[in-house]
Amino acid sequence: MFLSCLCGTVSAQTDTAQTDTVQVDSIMSVPTVKEKKPSLFKRIGKGISKIISEFDNVDTSYIEPQHYKFQAMLQSTTNLESYEIRQKNGASVTFAPETSTKIGPYAGYSLIFLGYTLQFNNLHIADNAKTFNLSLYTSLIGVDFYYRKISDFRMTDVKAADGTAVDVSPLVDKHFEGFDVKRWGYNIYYIFNHRKHSYPAAYNQSTCQRRSAGSPLAGFGYSKYALSMDWNRIVDMASQYVEEYKDKMEGMQFFENIDYSCYSLYGGYSYNWVFARNWMLGASLTAALTYNKSSGEQMRLEKFFSDFKFSNISFDGVGRMGIVWNNTRWFAGVSGQVHSFAYSKSQFSLRNTFGNINIYVGVNFGKKKRYRTPGKFFEL
Repeated sequence: MFLSCLCGTVSAQTDTAQTDTVQVDSIMSVPTVKEKKPSLFKRIGKGISKIISEFDNVDTSYIEPQHYKFQAMLQSTTNLESYEIRQKNGASVTFAPETSTKIGPYAGYSLIFLGYTLQFNNLHIADNAKTFNLSLYTSLIGVDFYYRKISDFRMTDVKAADGTAVDVSPLVDKHFEGFDVKRWGYNIYYIFNHRKHSYPAAYNQSTCQRRSAGSPLAGFGYSKYALSMDWNRIVDMASQYVEEYKDKMEGMQFFENIDYSCYSLYGGYSYNWVFARNWMLGASLTAALTYNKSSGEQMRLEKFFSDFKFSNISFDGVGRMGIVWNNTRWFAGVSGQVHSFAYSKSQFSLRNTFGNINIYVGVNFGKKKRYRTPGKFFEL
């Protein structure tokens, strides 16, 4: 009896062990479910979100982030420009449009900044000049877009073929309608040390530089030119106002129409100097290696080396400077930028220099959530 019970006990334990073994085996044999990879759209969205978050990734010991969502500003913009056309024989003429100053209100939200300006001086040139400038400055990248169409110039300097300076004082402020220009283009550049150096602090007033810092810059640009000139009118004007130089002026022959594109690679440096509380002086300079291609020249990718011409290369540049007072609520300052592009052919060369000067004062309002008093939905 005792033996029978003992055998039954052992048998039961054995059966239990076997059952446990079967359970373990069945558990281990369950196939592993592979984690589903996110879709392409989700990965793209995640990447974009990561890039956007980098815009606010700054060292707050160097940069004070923007505390507000909205901006209101009054700004005056003065546009400056000149074109120097030089012949191989030394003859040259320089044109400049009438200097224009516009003033108007602007309103901004985040990276979007819109406004309306009125011509402040020389209202009669409004019909002959169309100008559009857009600059977008963020911690990571900067973008300049410009468009200009103008057909109202004056001659500011003239030299004859033998290098003799021509007194053109009688021509000053005389309109020259034989020169038409249309140009547009853009520049895009990357700010490497964007966590400590704030490009917007100098040129967009959206952040405050608290400690001096600099950063290398690199980028690319494109511009398109379409120019036409009736050079016989130069001779006519010289005959009318500077008659004694007529013979020398008749030796000047320039292009009639030219259409070309510029492809540029930029590299340079920007620095913000904080010289007092809430005050900052910023400056940047970038040099450009530019390839100029006229409309009649081919530039095919499959024949890049055979189509490439070293004579089409020029060295250009972009410079900026700004002085700003900003206490995060109110801001005021002066900023300016200048662009210089060259175009050269066997018989003549062209140098275009243009830029603008901005004077502004404004206020920020509508605090961001992180800077609002707890519990308030909106706070000025």
